Amino acid sequence: MKKALTILLSMLLAGIAHGADLSSASLSGKWTFTHMILDGEKTVPVNLGMEFLPSGEVVNYSRAGKEKNRGNYVIDQGVITYTDKRGPQRWEVKQFDGDTLIVDHKGAEMFFTRP
Repeated sequence: MKKALTILLSMLLAGIAHGADLSSASLSGKWTFTHMILDGEKTVPVNLGMEFLPSGEVVNYSRAGKEKNRGNYVIDQGVITYTDKRGPQRWEVKQFDGDTLIVDHKGAEMFFTRP
């Protein structure tokens, strides 16, 4: 019984974590990459703008709001693969509700909100 409850709870939490349907259409628009949490405790402010286009392109903005560079993204089964000049990055989606996006990239939690 305890094992079944644990499995059920983990499935429920996985469903809550993805909340809204994550797709290019639901992700498209402007976002602010607000901060990261490293090693589960150290908060690092970022405050950079990103615009996810439905085409799979990403426009990155400086803190002053000027276009810095561009990249691309692909969404597949709760994972966003973001690629820019540094190469591909695997972002595992922890939470998405349409206005908040939290992803895990190599143990760092990255927080995005709609402006």
